[in-house]
Amino acid sequence: MELTEIRNKIDALDEEIKALLLQRLACSKEVAEAKASEGETKIYRADREEAILERLGNDVPEAVRREYLAIVRKIMETSRMYQYGLLYDWNPAQYDGLFANVPYEFPSRKVKILLTRPNRPNAMSSILSMVGDYGYNMEKMELLSYTEDRQAVRFLLTVRGDLSERHMQKLMVQLAGESRDFCIMEVLR
Repeated sequence: MELTEIRNKIDALDEEIKALLLQRLACSKEVAEAKASEGETKIYRADREEAILERLGNDVPEAVRREYLAIVRKIMETSRMYQYGLLYDWNPAQYDGLFANVPYEFPSRKVKILLTRPNRPNAMSSILSMVGDYGYNMEKMELLSYTEDRQAVRFLLTVRGDLSERHMQKLMVQLAGESRDFCIMEVLR
């Protein structure tokens, strides 16, 4: 098969994948609606996602399993991004506590954040990915500590962006939902 034919085949598959991803996003919206009606704001469930990854990866050939699971992780991460965004759009006041006691003036140039994540593969790469998916850049990431048993890592992050922007606020909501001890330390002009 020639390269042009292979690319045409990929283009056709991409259309099928797009349709399936849009269906999955529609299901994600239904999940967010159900959670909103119950007053639930917890989106990220690491245990559920690990079980899904294990189940979906079981019968995938070893030669492509890592790549396949990387794609599935990204799909789940994006689904969570969508759900956090919807919950924030529908009821931003429920997240007021996240921004309380954070003195800042508009516009801001960067936000310093303190958070703790589990020390396992993809834990921090998903944070970096989230920052980029919301359209922002990471200026600095400083490892502050990890527990003796290395189960958790604590980071100070500096994200370039304006906290008055809705997407930045949604990023903060998702980071808080997927981290322990989340705290906005400083907002710089």
